[in-house]
Amino acid sequence: MDNAVKILTLLSRKKFFKSNLSEIARALSLTPTTCYRILHRLEELSIVRYDKSSKRYSLGPYLVVLGERAKESLFDISLVIPYLESLSEKTGLTCVLVNRIGETRSTIIAKAEGGNFGINVSVGRHFSIVDGAYGKCFLSYMDEEEADKLLRTNKGLRILSEQEIIELKQEFPLIRKRGYATTFGEYIKGIFDVAAPLFNTDKTVEMVICLFGMTAQCEGHELASKGELLKSVADEISAKITGYDK
Repeated sequence: MDNAVKILTLLSRKKFFKSNLSEIARALSLTPTTCYRILHRLEELSIVRYDKSSKRYSLGPYLVVLGERAKESLFDISLVIPYLESLSEKTGLTCVLVNRIGETRSTIIAKAEGGNFGINVSVGRHFSIVDGAYGKCFLSYMDEEEADKLLRTNKGLRILSEQEIIELKQEFPLIRKRGYATTFGEYIKGIFDVAAPLFNTDKTVEMVICLFGMTAQCEGHELASKGELLKSVADEISAKITGYDK
């Protein structure tokens, strides 16, 4: 089961979305025999698709069905999507919903792309939990010891020096106070992002909404107004998630 999930995760990545047997086996350190057996079973279930002409595997059509069923059962996601679309329309920026996956990763689970200054991002793309403004939001609401460990074992977009780790940790109280986090080209050159947390009933944070744009089309001082807009929307979503809007 673990290897089947690893194969599906690999095929969801842009670099591997159409891969042959050798590429998949090598990327996951599996024997070709084991890899073929799993792929053959997944193909029988239409969970992966095999193209005979290119001899490459890709994600299969039945995953569309599973995805639709998942969206129907995940109230939080269906609730958030209209807000993403509204934020994207108001700002012209790409707006995404980022979800924490396990201890060290996060992934985009929904998006609305902006018409003017939006950045093209892929649903399903994985990031380190410490990356970007969305990472700052996750870290700010974690246990202090856990956040420190993740920062020191960081394998994300940007390796932090000891001084940068100290400065980032000093920023956490401000992020919690104002309700949003920002970056301006520090993690990906030419890209800014603004993020605000969504709270569960126990005040933990597993999801974050985030706006992406290009630094060339935004001044650093403009991030505050975007952050305040994002926070107001995040607060409204959190109230609905927790039932406090009733």
